[in-house]
Amino acid sequence: MSKSKAAVLSTVLVGMLAGGARAQPGAESGSVTMPVPEQALLTETPPAIAPPAPAQPAGPAPGSTQATFVSGNAQPWEVLLDRQPACETPCSIYVPPMRFVTLRARDRVMLEVGYLPQGSVVVRGWHFADGAYAGGIIGTTFSGMGLATGITLTAVGCATDRRIMCTAGLITGGVSAVGLYLSIRLMQSAVPKAEVLPGRPYVSGNTVGLAGTF
Repeated sequence: MSKSKAAVLSTVLVGMLAGGARAQPGAESGSVTMPVPEQALLTETPPAIAPPAPAQPAGPAPGSTQATFVSGNAQPWEVLLDRQPACETPCSIYVPPMRFVTLRARDRVMLEVGYLPQGSVVVRGWHFADGAYAGGIIGTTFSGMGLATGITLTAVGCATDRRIMCTAGLITGGVSAVGLYLSIRLMQSAVPKAEVLPGRPYVSGNTVGLAGTF
């Protein structure tokens, strides 16, 4: 083969290789991308979720007692249900059945009220009355001394037929006995205590009362 034919053949081969190399990116660039409609890009809207219904307030348990708690003094009481704090006087709550009620003062004095009956009640707690208790102690001391004196005078005067001494002893002993009884009652009224009053309680501001006859 002559040199001229070889040169032409090599030129043709180089051209064919170059044309193929140019054809590949052209084929890739010539690929057509179909536009996607805008509606196809939107996802399906989820169904609307209804808001949850508001929770209904829980009513009192069957057999509960409508109880209003008040203090008979200026100091408040803390109301405990099964030793757990519930409210502070004055307050009105529903007490479920078989719940043990206790009143607790700030000085840690505890009053056991117990189980409340069904219906409507007012529970009133009384704090320790220092003045009444001191008065009861003084009255008990003097009336006790008077009672002892009266018994002695009565025994001696009546035994020796001394009518004046016997009469004085009877009067002194009788008056002292009444004073001793009243002094003891005064001391008893001074200690902390709780009372349960049946009826339909009502609360108006800071005023608590009972409606009905009992």
